[in-house]
Amino acid sequence: MGSAGEEVVIDKLIPDGKALGRLTDGRVVIASGPLPGDRIALERVKETKGLVTVLEFRQVEPSSQRVAPSCPHAERCGGCDWMALPIAEQRRQKLEILREALLRTGKIDWRERPLELVAGEHAEGYRGRVRLQIGAGRVGFYHRASHELVEPDVCAVSTPRVNAALREIRELSRHHASALDAFAWLEVREASDGSVSILLEPVAGVPARARSAAWLEALRVHHVVAVRGEEAPRQQWQRFDLTDDAFMLSAPAGFVQVNWEVNRRLIGEVVAGAAQRAVGTFLDAYAGSGNFSLPLLARGLRGLAVESNASAVAPLVEAVRRQGFDAELVVADAAAHARVLARAGRSFDLVLVDPPRAGLGAGLEPLAGLARHWFSMCSCNPVTLARDLRRLLDLGFELEALRAFDMFPQTHHVEALAWLRAPGQGRAQAKPRV
Repeated sequence: MGSAGEEVVIDKLIPDGKALGRLTDGRVVIASGPLPGDRIALERVKETKGLVTVLEFRQVEPSSQRVAPSCPHAERCGGCDWMALPIAEQRRQKLEILREALLRTGKIDWRERPLELVAGEHAEGYRGRVRLQIGAGRVGFYHRASHELVEPDVCAVSTPRVNAALREIRELSRHHASALDAFAWLEVREASDGSVSILLEPVAGVPARARSAAWLEALRVHHVVAVRGEEAPRQQWQRFDLTDDAFMLSAPAGFVQVNWEVNRRLIGEVVAGAAQRAVGTFLDAYAGSGNFSLPLLARGLRGLAVESNASAVAPLVEAVRRQGFDAELVVADAAAHARVLARAGRSFDLVLVDPPRAGLGAGLEPLAGLARHWFSMCSCNPVTLARDLRRLLDLGFELEALRAFDMFPQTHHVEALAWLRAPGQGRAQAKPRV
């Protein structure tokens, strides 16, 4: 039975920025873009048994919850997909999505347990890192659901320094349009030391770098400029203040969180959680350049940081040296090195993981086996978090605490931090129904 031309009212938001509704015959409709309460007409769909995936739709009647976005480009730009929702409703929806992912994917019932969303002071002007696409001599964000470029004069969610850099990039690009042909995208990043870096992704097989030289030199007058794939010299490393007593160094291509205020609160939760649980030693898997390791080391803990990206570890080594910390730093795959540590009889009071969106995968069991007392996981994907938590519970861990973080206001993304008690350490104060 074809569904194109039918109308549906959106019931709720679900993970990955999608929305769900049901047709009169009970079939589930999944769409990207509408909000709860929106009535939409289905114009182009893909159907499988019991599921209708919407490829194109037309809004028939807007939800009563909708508000006018503060950014005039919000309906076209693919960056801020929830800007038409009031910020309080955004935060409520994020908690509901997290709770439902826990229940559906992890069979973990957290509906009657307190679940707090830690948020920053500002829902706009918070992004200290932003990526723009390059095409046909233009720099902008992809249009929602297409590769058409949207070029806002000001990005409402970016910091003033990032916006100033974007204006300069566009102005210089008008005089060096052909210079952009050598690059696919660029990333602008503000650091605590006041510097702003511009990272450029080269287009494979495009011999246009010579035409870019003048443009790159013009950008370097006020900014740190680096090309991805080329080793960044130490003078390009930027400083990021993690806490009042610890800082991180990062090359322009290194990963840092986009929302520094909320990141500091997340770090504070990790440090406070370790102190409350009397942690003395830790393993930080997927350590990056030390977002969690360095603050823990600053509080006197002994730790081992494992990171597979050597270019991220080099600034970590230097940050440890400058701050006089004592730590083991290893360039290795986290899962593979966990097996090495297990064979050597190593274990830690706390195993801390911050894996990619895909989750821990085959690394879960080896890493979990190294936790003497506690396992803590930070995740930006509610579904893979729930899946990994279920696996840990099946190994005998107990989920003691869970907190969400609004790292990406105006979008569907939500970060979460979970604390689990290792098997044999006594029952948690309040164990969730599983």
